[in-house]
Amino acid sequence: MKNFKHSLIAVIAVAMISSLAVAQASGLNNSKTEREQRINAAAAEQSITIAQKDITDAVKGTAEISTESTETSAENTAEESEIAAKSFYPLGYVLISNGSLDVRETPSDEANVIDKVEVCTEVEVMENSEGWYKIAYNGGKTGYVPSESITQDKNLADEAKKSYTNYRIAQVTLSGESVRVRSAANTDADVIEELSDGTYVYVLSGENDFIKICYGDDYKEGYVINTSLQFTGEWIEKDTIAQKQQEIADAKAAAERAERIAKQNAAAANVATSAPSASSQSEETQSAPSSSSKGQSIVNTAMQYLGVPYVWGGTSPSGFDCSGLVQYVCSKNGISVSRVAADQRNNGTYVSRDNLQPGDLVFFGKGGNIHHVGIYVGNGNMIHAPQTGDVVKISSINTEYRISQYAGAVRVY
Repeated sequence: MKNFKHSLIAVIAVAMISSLAVAQASGLNNSKTEREQRINAAAAEQSITIAQKDITDAVKGTAEISTESTETSAENTAEESEIAAKSFYPLGYVLISNGSLDVRETPSDEANVIDKVEVCTEVEVMENSEGWYKIAYNGGKTGYVPSESITQDKNLADEAKKSYTNYRIAQVTLSGESVRVRSAANTDADVIEELSDGTYVYVLSGENDFIKICYGDDYKEGYVINTSLQFTGEWIEKDTIAQKQQEIADAKAAAERAERIAKQNAAAANVATSAPSASSQSEETQSAPSSSSKGQSIVNTAMQYLGVPYVWGGTSPSGFDCSGLVQYVCSKNGISVSRVAADQRNNGTYVSRDNLQPGDLVFFGKGGNIHHVGIYVGNGNMIHAPQTGDVVKISSINTEYRISQYAGAVRVY
């Protein structure tokens, strides 16, 4: 019994010790856990503090960097704006009606001319100063020009440039009515012609309310009221008009000259043929064909070609030189002579100056060299083709020059 109690007490003691050990172990574990939790909490708090500090420093650094970047960006933007302002100005184009535009050193008509620019030149307008523009052009040059000489309309400048070498083509548009062409740019000027509706004209220039035009096949000029025309949008070169007008003027001058020479030749021919020949005084020579009548036939044939132009080497009515005329006229009368004047001198029979008859060939030269020939028509005159630019005509053989150059005569009939 006693031993049983001791054993029971021993078991209870062991159990209590085990429970106490377990409890102590649990307490130790709990303490350890709490201690670890406290350590972890403290570490976490410290980490958060460090992180917050890092974040604060980072934010502060970022802010500083951002501020610095913003300031730098602002400086760059200002600089770029300044550069842009300096390099980008409104564009314009030189607009003038003729010649070139003077570029001056300062905005004044009295300022030195430092350069010239052509119509339609592209410029940058840098300043506007009371009727003057400061312009930049041709890669950085600057200067001043009148503001009215610059336009922003490039098409307008292009048209001005085109008008330097071309004329506009226009059409009369008066709803069926005709337009009066006047000799001057005012309503009191003489009416020189009337143009019907739809007529095409060339616009040469403008003057007040009138337009100077060129019109018709003969390219005449005159003035019409500016409301009577409508531009077609087409152009013609000025050189073309000038060439046509010159051709017409030359032809007109040649016609007038030929008419004047023809009248002079006709008068000279009447004088030359009015004098009686020696053979005409003889009844015997009048009753049968004579040498004089043959010579007169040569003269009459030659007279048909008065006014024909001189052409070097020419042997036809389209143009003669001196010996070509003689050969052609003689041939028409059944007489064969050489082609050149020097050889013609050896055709036929020599005739003295005192015994010249119409139809005789008269020669001129110097030192034995024959350089000209004509056909004697009587009364001291000859018909001949003198020189380039002249025509077949009648001239005297008794001028000082012809007397000094006279080289004899022959009769070929």
